Parts: sequence; structure tokens; C-alpha cells
Amino acid sequence: MKKIFIVFSLLICLCSGLSAQSVTINALPKNPVGVHMDLVMDFSQAVIYGMSEEEFAAYEEDWYKDKPSIMDKFRTGANVILGDAYKIGHYKDISYTVKVTVHTITDEGYIICDVDIIDQQGQSVFHIDHLTGGKEPSFFIGTKLARIKIWAALTGKNFGSILKDASVR
Repeated sequence: MKKIFIVFSLLICLCSGLSAQSVTINALPKNPVGVHMDLVMDFSQAVIYGMSEEEFAAYEEDWYKDKPSIMDKFRTGANVILGDAYKIGHYKDISYTVKVTVHTITDEGYIICDVDIIDQQGQSVFHIDHLTGGKEPSFFIGTKLARIKIWAALTGKNFGSILKDASVR
């Protein structure tokens, strides 16, 4: 009985440590070079520090001013990992759009989002559920916006890693 309890406890610990993140790949170029992608981040349905985006913007008056730099941190984080494979930015000749739908930004600035890569016909060719920047810390110093920017960069790097790995399969 004791062995069964230990095995069951280990199984619960293992399952609780697994991420809810899942990746769906429909059609993605193999070994891409210089594929241009645009970035769109949607915060409209996000819960940010326990508030809606409108409530957070009223509380944190620099939100709309700093939002482009949050997007830039995500983009830069992804581009650092992707190298020459994909280029996320604002280009005239885009092949794909990266759409990030932010669901939650926790009290530590930790970001939880879904990411879709959409082709020119509007079809999702790549999807990640519940993307994060890694393990949420118990404490992170800095202002609310500074913490969001740090986690945006880490989340972008995680996205870049997942996309890069998927492109060489």
C-alpha cells in the first residue's frame, strides 16, 4: 500500500509540473531563411494585474505610451532566437502575421498568451496555447510596466525557440 501511495504521489507531482502549453503546426516552411512576419499583440481581453486593459490604463497612465515597447521586447526576444530563419518586424512584403492574444498579465508581470501565425490567406499555420516566458517567479523587482517588458522579452524568446524547433522538424 505504501508503494502505491508513493507512486501515486510521484505521478501527481509529475503531472502538476507539466505545462498546459500545446503547439499545433498545420503548414510551416521547413528550414526557412528570411521569412518576413508582422507582429500584432491583442491586449483587449487581457486581465492585467487583475484589471481589464481599460482599467489598467486608467490606473497606469503610461500603459498606452509603453505598449509599443512591450511589443518591441517580445519581437526582439523572438528575433534573437530565430536568427536568419524568420524576421519579425514591420515589412511591406510579409509572408505571415504573428498574432499574440494576451490572456493574463499577473501581479509579477508574467504573461500568458496564445500565439497564431497566420498566412496571407488568413489561415492559421501555427498555433501555441498558453505560451509563457518560463516559470513564474515568486518575486520580481521593478515597476509594473518594467516587469511586463521583462516578461514580454522572455515570452518572445520562448516563442522563438518553439518556432525555430518546429521549423527544423
